[in-house]
Amino acid sequence: MLQNEKRKQADGARLLALAAAGLLMLQGVAQAGPELDGKGLYLGASFGSAKGKSKVYLGDSDPSVALAVGYRFNPHLSAELFARNLNFNIIPGLFEREDYVYPDSHVGTALRLSAPLNESFQVYGRLGLGRTSMKATRVGMQAKSLTEASVGAGLGYDFNATWGLQLEYNRFLKNDINVLSLGVQLRF
Repeated sequence: MLQNEKRKQADGARLLALAAAGLLMLQGVAQAGPELDGKGLYLGASFGSAKGKSKVYLGDSDPSVALAVGYRFNPHLSAELFARNLNFNIIPGLFEREDYVYPDSHVGTALRLSAPLNESFQVYGRLGLGRTSMKATRVGMQAKSLTEASVGAGLGYDFNATWGLQLEYNRFLKNDINVLSLGVQLRF
């Protein structure tokens, strides 16, 4: 069992490393887009791993995908709307004796504060609030949703004024879910 967990962790680390390498190769392909003044709309997408204390995770992590649309007021402050799935378990609770609800997805808003490290790298923190959808494991059980805060931190790399890469950690506070993800951002 311990070897199985170590293998899954190693597979997850390899997947993130491959995604990072592929996105870094985009740097050579990315054209030097228009110079932006640090303001404007952006779209983001990320792929990562979610792990929590719910029975649905059973000690493992699940893939997590997010999409975001945001607005940068300046290079240091932005606000966004985002949606993130929190697991890909197709039939949770099938072999469990007890019924339970589990976190399935989250839709929310976030403020993001960035501090530059140099021309290309920046660190950032984020504070969010949204609704987490809680699915039921049995027919007839009541699914629910709850309002939940999230906090996060990340490291960003800008290929140019238009494209960026981000490595990010998020924590959803009520459900004790940790998400580590790698994503891209396209600025307009």
